Amino acid sequence: MENEKITAAYVMQKIDQIMEGTAALREGIAMLEHLDEGAAAAASNMVEAREKTNQQMLALLGKVVDKLEIK
Repeated sequence: MENEKITAAYVMQKIDQIMEGTAALREGIAMLEHLDEGAAAAASNMVEAREKTNQQMLALLGKVVDKLEIK
């Protein structure tokens, strides 16, 4: 978004993308019961890392929203 102003609509679009990813994670978690212990642990670590990333993105987007002048 070089030389473009970030809008509230852009931020909401990014939040929606994160929420869509959350639905996919829920489906993945449901499949953990079918995995052996090692695969389940690896999948669990992946889900945890993704959640941390989502939290960081949401925090960043929150800061962006704080800076926006919404009228």
